[in-house]
Amino acid sequence: MFKTSLGAFDGTSWEALCQQVFKKKHAQDGYQHIPATPGDYGLEGFCSATGIGFQCYCPNNHYTRKELHEHQRDKITTDLKKLKTYEAQLAKILANTTISIWRFVTPEIAHNDLILHIRAKEKEVRSWGLPFLSEDFTIELHDADYYILEINEIRTASGEGIDFNEDPAILPTLIEAHEVYEGNVLRKTSARLAAKIDSTRHAELVNKLHQQTLDSFLESDGYFRRVERTAPVLYFKMVRLINEFEQYVQEQAYAYEGSPQELTESVRQGLEQRLLKLGPEITDATAATVARHMVARWLAICSLDYN
Repeated sequence: MFKTSLGAFDGTSWEALCQQVFKKKHAQDGYQHIPATPGDYGLEGFCSATGIGFQCYCPNNHYTRKELHEHQRDKITTDLKKLKTYEAQLAKILANTTISIWRFVTPEIAHNDLILHIRAKEKEVRSWGLPFLSEDFTIELHDADYYILEINEIRTASGEGIDFNEDPAILPTLIEAHEVYEGNVLRKTSARLAAKIDSTRHAELVNKLHQQTLDSFLESDGYFRRVERTAPVLYFKMVRLINEFEQYVQEQAYAYEGSPQELTESVRQGLEQRLLKLGPEITDATAATVARHMVARWLAICSLDYN
């Protein structure tokens, strides 16, 4: 899935959202969806009144900016070639409509070199002399921001909340050496069990809790990758909530007046309660597992500390 500020998409889910947007935004312009059956002709829809054609693209994987640019460039090249390959079929579909603008709609534009690419492709496509393309045939690049009003209206109508964050929901990459995280967990484990320091089992308890917390931390990346792979939409909602809740965790670490263990338990319970509000797909067990992994992660990377 490709992660954006609007959520995680693949080619199918992005096209489905785009079709809803086009039908809403361009209904008065005679918008006509072209289903990709029996084949994709390089156009996924057009407006008979304005001569605008639409082609959607979203990668199925999350790429670097350079990789995304290369995929977008190649996709534009491939799809424009289809206009020539399927000239006969498109002539019948378009009938009396002349396409003057071919609009490439993608979640985000990776690089401004893509503009240079489409300018070169415009000249090439005009040279083909296709009967259903205007002499001043133009290519436009549109990202999600061009349609944000329609996207929010569609999501609101379907009962989804509007998210005003501009960055994709991701868990920060772990960059420190393992020993650093292990040391952080050990230091905080000792603080959490400070009330038991007079116990003859104090060292044993510290060792056991340290290992349990460290295991949860080390398992966290693998766990969240499984969630992302099997339930990408839920993953996006979950991580968006976690990212915001982390700000609250850091504030609590500064202001909390209870013991380290009380703060840790308060954070864990607070995250569980918020996760359960995401919807019925989050069970009690799932909320508890996510909270366990995230609290261990925050202890290791010091988002949760005891000042």
